[in-house]
Amino acid sequence: MTEPKLTPAQRLVLYYMAFEAVYHGKTWFTFDEIKRGTGLAVRTLRAALVALRRRGYIESYLVPGAGRRLLHRLRLDKFLPEPELEGVYLVDMAGDVLSPDAVAVVTRADVVLYTESVPRRKLEGLAKRLEPFNGQLPEAKSVAIVFNSLADWEKVAPLAAKAKYICASNVLDKAVGVCLTCGNVDIDLRTIRIKTPGPDVEKLLADYDVLGTVVVESCGGRKAELLILKKR
Repeated sequence: MTEPKLTPAQRLVLYYMAFEAVYHGKTWFTFDEIKRGTGLAVRTLRAALVALRRRGYIESYLVPGAGRRLLHRLRLDKFLPEPELEGVYLVDMAGDVLSPDAVAVVTRADVVLYTESVPRRKLEGLAKRLEPFNGQLPEAKSVAIVFNSLADWEKVAPLAAKAKYICASNVLDKAVGVCLTCGNVDIDLRTIRIKTPGPDVEKLLADYDVLGTVVVESCGGRKAELLILKKR
């Protein structure tokens, strides 16, 4: 029997919770938060939450000592394709935001490690097993290391050759209003300013050492190789 389609109210609830989970790292939602975010009437929202919970799209838990107050969480595994994860994944979270691809990796990995510059709260509720990164890899089929490429590259560089790189954030794209590999970019990272097209690479390398390269994929599927630089 074909599963009935979601109602507009149910879809709105899912869109709101998914957006907040992916782009703001929010895991748990109160009824009032969902009501404010969606603008739905109380009776309509209650009916939508009951239906979504019955169909497995969300989970709801009673808060101890808070009457009958419920907290609701989106089940991301219902929406994200299940990748076959094996090996080490470097998840770059320089912008404090997780992209859908990064969420899929963090959710599916057996172990998720994070560096000091990554806020743990962004990963709680997503990872099966969450631990600080101390330079060592645990025994596991799949390991995701969430790091900040602007601050932690030296910590993860030894693993780069055997890891898959996931660009989890488009913070630079948002900052300049264009895609990093699709158009002209004017980025100010405080220590270095690059203006495309055609930066003067020779003068650049006179003051900076090249630590390595990272290949990133743009929103249109185009790939670009970025240099990782360190000021001498």
